[in-house]
Amino acid sequence: MPGPQAAPRVSGSTLPGKTTRSSGLPIEDIVNDPDAEIKDAVSARKFLDQLYTVQGEPVTPEHLSQALFYISQSKSVNSTTRSAIRATAYLVRDLAALAIAESITKAVSSKLDTSVLIAISLHVGKIMSTAEKLETANEQIVMLSAKIAKNAETPATTTTLPVPFPAPYRDALTTTANNPNQILLGRRPTQEHAKAHTAIRDRQVLIDPDRDHLILNETTKRETAIDLIRQAIEAVDRVDGPEIQLKSVAQLRNNGVLLEFNSQEAAAWIRKAPNRITFLEKLGGTTMIKDRVYSVVIPFLPTATDLERPDTLRKMETENNIPPNSIAQIKWIKDPAKR
Repeated sequence: MPGPQAAPRVSGSTLPGKTTRSSGLPIEDIVNDPDAEIKDAVSARKFLDQLYTVQGEPVTPEHLSQALFYISQSKSVNSTTRSAIRATAYLVRDLAALAIAESITKAVSSKLDTSVLIAISLHVGKIMSTAEKLETANEQIVMLSAKIAKNAETPATTTTLPVPFPAPYRDALTTTANNPNQILLGRRPTQEHAKAHTAIRDRQVLIDPDRDHLILNETTKRETAIDLIRQAIEAVDRVDGPEIQLKSVAQLRNNGVLLEFNSQEAAAWIRKAPNRITFLEKLGGTTMIKDRVYSVVIPFLPTATDLERPDTLRKMETENNIPPNSIAQIKWIKDPAKR
């Protein structure tokens, strides 16, 4: 089938421009044809919306390609024109794909550039800071090297310090710091020191075990001895008694054991006659509780006094209103037979 007839050439046309391969008219004349029904993009969109495109949606190369494919299916279009329309539709579709690819590339590349800059900026800042520190350190090294070289050129001088004369022992004693809790020799303790010392003594109980005691000896572990003492305390009757707590245990050089309780009442409760017996029986052996005694000098005691008789001590206690059994022992300072 022969193709469409070529448009007649217009002689003497003064309109410059390119011409198509199928027509001798310039492209400007074809675009601006006054007899054409479609004159601009608005009329073109209105025409396509009536038949081939969706009204209201934006026109994209993809939509134009689809419209061309629909137009190629018209019955009034011959095969040559149909082929031309389909060829144009394929080219428009390729242009649409290229446009989409370019837009995606631009979007991704911009985001990648931003993320890369954010990631690198921190490291760049650290590198710049490190470079500044290295430069400062280099300057300091140069200055130090110059000082060392200058000092090496200057002859060294030695300074001999005078040997200090040894201080007298008297001065050393006077400059020694004093212990605030220490009572100096030749001075009497203050009333506060005496009260505190007495309060501690009243809370203490001295135990004197025999040297052959199975547990209270120098070879037994401290934990074992303390456990035995705690058991003895638990065995004591506590009905109507004070709270008894063991605060400290001290092993003396003579194998004695010094116990400190939480209060004077607790120590007195252990020393009390019934409780003392129970406490010592639980400890075992021939253990004794040594009561604290004080030496008292009695002047003008008649030499005829018989100190060997036990009732002598009880008589002294009765005549002087002293509690019974308060005097543990009495002896002469100097034997009357040797005077």
